Order: sequence, then C-alpha cells, then structure tokens
Amino acid sequence: MKCLKALIADVPYSNKKLASMDMEERYRLIMSTIFNAIGCRVEVEKMIATGRIDMVVETTNFVYVLELKLSNNGGIDAATEQIRAKQYIEPFKADKRKVVALAIELDDKGKGLVDWKEV
Repeated sequence: MKCLKALIADVPYSNKKLASMDMEERYRLIMSTIFNAIGCRVEVEKMIATGRIDMVVETTNFVYVLELKLSNNGGIDAATEQIRAKQYIEPFKADKRKVVALAIELDDKGKGLVDWKEV
C-alpha cells in the first residue's frame, strides 16, 4: 500500500484525459493500470449477484477485493460497510487462494490515498 500511495501521488493532476473523469473513476484507472503493469489480473467493476465490486485483483496466491470510496462519500467507513452489506467476498470463498477485502479511502480533491484497512 505504501508503494501504491506513492505511485498515485506521482500522477500529475493536470492530465486532460484524467481531468475529464470523475475522481473515483480516475483512481480506478490509475490503480488498475498499476496492478496490470506488475502482472496482476484485474477486473474493474465486477458484477456479482449483490452489486458491483470496484476492483478485483488476482495474483497466484491472493484475491484482493477492493472497494474505493472518496473522502466526501463516506470514505473508509462507507467502503467497509459496503463490502460487508453486499457480501463482496462471498463469490470467492471456494477459491483456494487467500481472499483479502480492502476498504480504501481516496482524497476527493485528487491528492491520493488517504487510508485503507482490511475488512
């Protein structure tokens, strides 16, 4: 998470394509690009029976279920509640890999990753 925070902080705010996106979409694009670049399998806005997971990142040994929330949209508490209420890890329980759900709070002004916690 420390490296991810540093990479997000390094993206210039003046990029015109990024500036035209809403802030959460911008973060999803940046994060999915980073995870793809390091060799992870990434699915953005994965639809399941109870809703849409912001991002699922898969490695050889782990499945990460990520829910992103902007600070002005409830932040880490809202992300945590959504993961629990919509049972986002349920579809992965039969997977032999370790499943890790992460609630991630992002700055609504584009300043980067604010906080995160395992749910």
